[in-house]
Amino acid sequence: MPSGTYYVDHIDINNAGSGYTANPTVTITGGGGSGATATSQISGGTKFGKVWLVTSLAQTATGARSMLQMEVASPVLGFALGGALTLDGPNPSVDAMPNSDNFRIKGNDANSCGGVQEADHPAIDGFDDPNANPPTNSVETVKDSLPRPDHYTGSGGTPSVQNGFASLGETMTTPDGLSSVIGAIYNAPGAQHYDASNVGSFNPSSTTKSSITYVDGDLNLGGNNTGNGILVVTGTLTMSGNFSWNGLIFVIGDGNVQFSGGGNGQITGSIIVAKIWDGSHNLLNAIGSPTFHWNGGGGNGVQYDHCLATNLMTAVPPPTYTSTRPLKVLSFRILPY
Repeated sequence: MPSGTYYVDHIDINNAGSGYTANPTVTITGGGGSGATATSQISGGTKFGKVWLVTSLAQTATGARSMLQMEVASPVLGFALGGALTLDGPNPSVDAMPNSDNFRIKGNDANSCGGVQEADHPAIDGFDDPNANPPTNSVETVKDSLPRPDHYTGSGGTPSVQNGFASLGETMTTPDGLSSVIGAIYNAPGAQHYDASNVGSFNPSSTTKSSITYVDGDLNLGGNNTGNGILVVTGTLTMSGNFSWNGLIFVIGDGNVQFSGGGNGQITGSIIVAKIWDGSHNLLNAIGSPTFHWNGGGGNGVQYDHCLATNLMTAVPPPTYTSTRPLKVLSFRILPY
């Protein structure tokens, strides 16, 4: 066989087993090679948005009647969260992750407000569209970048890195959809806006959990400060030292995160990274590859907390989310009339 890049489009397993509570590892041996491993994903069923019941009645001139009924569903639309960290785009650039013994990314819900605790989220959500051609390997790329896989805990076993493409839905996996999300945050009541001309005046210590901060451009955060609330950064987000954030961070636009330092600061809430435009801020036809770099680590990390993530988005009036995809027919029947 000539040298080149080849892909396996499917593997048939004769004895797949049952009752798995986490994604099982598949070991491939034989054939004279060194062997390989893969991960089989537990299917949670097809994800849908709203479901409608449509009924039609027809009557001919002679009085004959017929009634038909179907259930149809839209794709998942609107804001949705994946993991404690969501790398929202194919083939992310993840060239450094912490090797510290105390660094952790946790997808279990900290539930700091004492509400109804959510089920475990992934520590990291990746992005692999099953219809992509050529196929992407985002989840495996992320796993391969982790020097301490056991430090990433949450749903689906350890390391808790899963494909969030289906559960995130159309809004959160397209440039148009993500642009509408950050646009709604920009227009939310009380949002504070910054750009290159005034971002130096931003004082994260003055924020509260109800704060909404929108930075059109790059943002550098460092020192021993703690920020709070919803934060949008359309350029590069740089965090260093002992900095902490309690809330929901969107790095959507350039989709570039650069973290460094070995402090004890932590992101509590959730962080989403996505590249949706080119260098001239023209929306891409399809979501691009995000960049995530975390050098150092210390005792910091990311802890999912729905109180500081989904709960905060209730302050953002949602726009009308639209879909370019056809409705899916779930059932069809003829009714007696």
